[in-house]
Amino acid sequence: MITKAKRLKNIGKFYDFASSANDLDWHKNTFVFAPNAYGKTTFVNVLRSLRDNDPKLIRSRKTLGAKGDPEAVIVISGVNHFFNGSRWDKPHPDVQIFDAPFIQANILTNEIGHEHKKNIHKIIIGEQGKKLADELSALKTKEKAKSQDVTNLVVQFNGGGFTLSMDAILAIPAVEGIAVGARIQKLEQDIKAKESEEAVLKLGHPRLMAAPSFDLTGTKALASKKLIAVHEAAEKEVLSHIDRNFKDKPQARQFIRQGLDTMQADCPFCGQDLKNAADLLKAYREFFDETFRAYQQGVVQQLTSITKWNLDNDLTALVSLHNANLATVRQWEKYLGEMKLSDFVATIDRCRTGLAASKNKVQSELERKQKDPNADADLASIDALTSGLTDLKAAVDGYNSEVTAFTEKAQLYVASLPKSDIALIRADLTKQQEIKKRFTAEWKRWATDYPATRTDADTLRTQKNAKQKELEDYGKTIFDTYQKRINELLGTLGTDFAITGLTGKTDERANESYSDFGFLILSQTVPLTTRQEEAPCFKNTLSEGDKSTLAFAFFIAALEKTPVLDNQIVVFDDPLSSLDETRREATARLLLALSPTVNQLNVFTHKRDFLHMLCDKMPENKTLQVRSDKKHGSQFVVLDIEEDRKSAHARLIESMERYLGEDFGPTAETMQGNLRKLFETVLKTKYYRVLSADIKAKHGLATLLTTLFGAGLVDVAIKPRLFDLCSVANGSHHGEIVDVTARQLTRDELLPLIPEALDLVHKV
Repeated sequence: MITKAKRLKNIGKFYDFASSANDLDWHKNTFVFAPNAYGKTTFVNVLRSLRDNDPKLIRSRKTLGAKGDPEAVIVISGVNHFFNGSRWDKPHPDVQIFDAPFIQANILTNEIGHEHKKNIHKIIIGEQGKKLADELSALKTKEKAKSQDVTNLVVQFNGGGFTLSMDAILAIPAVEGIAVGARIQKLEQDIKAKESEEAVLKLGHPRLMAAPSFDLTGTKALASKKLIAVHEAAEKEVLSHIDRNFKDKPQARQFIRQGLDTMQADCPFCGQDLKNAADLLKAYREFFDETFRAYQQGVVQQLTSITKWNLDNDLTALVSLHNANLATVRQWEKYLGEMKLSDFVATIDRCRTGLAASKNKVQSELERKQKDPNADADLASIDALTSGLTDLKAAVDGYNSEVTAFTEKAQLYVASLPKSDIALIRADLTKQQEIKKRFTAEWKRWATDYPATRTDADTLRTQKNAKQKELEDYGKTIFDTYQKRINELLGTLGTDFAITGLTGKTDERANESYSDFGFLILSQTVPLTTRQEEAPCFKNTLSEGDKSTLAFAFFIAALEKTPVLDNQIVVFDDPLSSLDETRREATARLLLALSPTVNQLNVFTHKRDFLHMLCDKMPENKTLQVRSDKKHGSQFVVLDIEEDRKSAHARLIESMERYLGEDFGPTAETMQGNLRKLFETVLKTKYYRVLSADIKAKHGLATLLTTLFGAGLVDVAIKPRLFDLCSVANGSHHGEIVDVTARQLTRDELLPLIPEALDLVHKV
């Protein structure tokens, strides 16, 4: 137990308190009296700091303006506990404190929040329950962290771009890491081929050439033919006639031939008889007969045809076609490899000049035959042209064979392409690439971490659920018993409410366990909280005194279940400051019952009547008080409880008796007034029922005496002496006494009056 508050320096109003005297030792039951703001709560905080080993509780109360650090020495069971300004040399955990912070932390005066529910839960379940709750909380924390690790690994997988499921990825055997490469290569080749098919199907094929041709058979026949049947004389005469008579000689023959067709007996121009021109007409007919005409027409036709034949354009078209074919072949090369066509441009270049020359010669020969059908034609030019065209056709045929071979090869390539759907191939490739990715360093690690982490999370979840059930099973008996005891305490303390439904909660929403309960008021259950602002609840139904009483009941009930209770130092800081005055008797009786079960009971209070009540119930005690002044601050001193109990009347009598024997304090004027107070106090107390009207009317001593004598309650034998003393007791008063001028008595004059007054007091 606390043996002594040995040293308190620079802590609140304890400027520099030191105690060495044995009369300041604390006992098993120690009561400390002090007015508010003298340092009671400061000292309780020192004890809380010692219990919790929390230096902040002292440093935050450092004396304002103090230059040194806070210091404290608390002696517990003969052992000094030092606070050196920064820390305690050793804590003392076996201290239980009921004060405003306890109420604030557990039964908030406004409402009970979640933190209060957690604190209440810790109070109720005790050390074993706390151990279970702490273990459950630790498991929840670990399980939550491990579940988050699982979630992070799932997020990592989802962000990895896999189309396969996690289970499918994890089920891939290790041998796949080796085999998958070859499959990917084959699929890539298939995709490339399939992509080639799509591109190839859009490609064209090289076109075959058509060799330039001209049928020179008829040309050669006409050129080699002569019209011997035509009379040379007729021809000569016709030609001579033409020379003489026609300006346009090339058109003369046609003109004459048409004239013969339309001629009658006379000349169509002059109407002259044509008999005299018979010979000329004969010559005309011979020259322009049908055979000649047919021959001439044939020559003209051949000449016209060969003239219109643009051999150079035909050759150029072959060059263009060849170039187009080369472009087509080049598009195929990335699929078929290098492919070649003969250089047909060179072929054309080689034969172009010879063919053009031969054509021109043939054309010239036809023109000559047109003029002279019997002229000997140069048939070699025709043969040369025929041979040149034949050679060109042979070259074209060879070229076309190359084109045909290429086309067949291209068609065979297309026919050999895979017939599968490219989308299916790509899907398979994606799957194989994911399998390959599975065996990279990153995903090998993931494939190891994920199952292990998930197993750990499942294990922790199982352990957590088991621990939660263990705590719930443990709490089933604890909470029923605790609720019963709290309600007994509330009944003892005179409340008109009880708690109901006290249970422990260990749901998943809260990491730490907590307690919940309601109130039974006038047979109606009132919850701790409600969403409806106007609905009854803890906040708006219980008074502040009821709430503090509830906190006190929780504290006592918890304290009773504290292990090794006889080791506990219990401190109450003004337990009645929050409770109703009507509950002080019940509070004192509860403390009386508690005292034998604990190591030490310490009560701090600013209420004298409560202090006196405690001393009456527990006479074996040590009573201290805290005195404070501006110079020395607060100090613990011994409080003489019997001296403190004396009434004002007793103190008045003592001061009069002391006045007789020694010269001290009160002046003669004060003592003269005390004579009147002496009698008024006795009379008003003893005869209150008779004097109540005078007391309410604030009548003086003389009136009170008159009323009493009139009622026959006071012996008339002492009436003269009473009124005589009344007349000198601080002047006259209204009543039966005749007013006289007040006279101030001296000490010597008062000395004989005081014993007489004390004697008369006994007689009335």
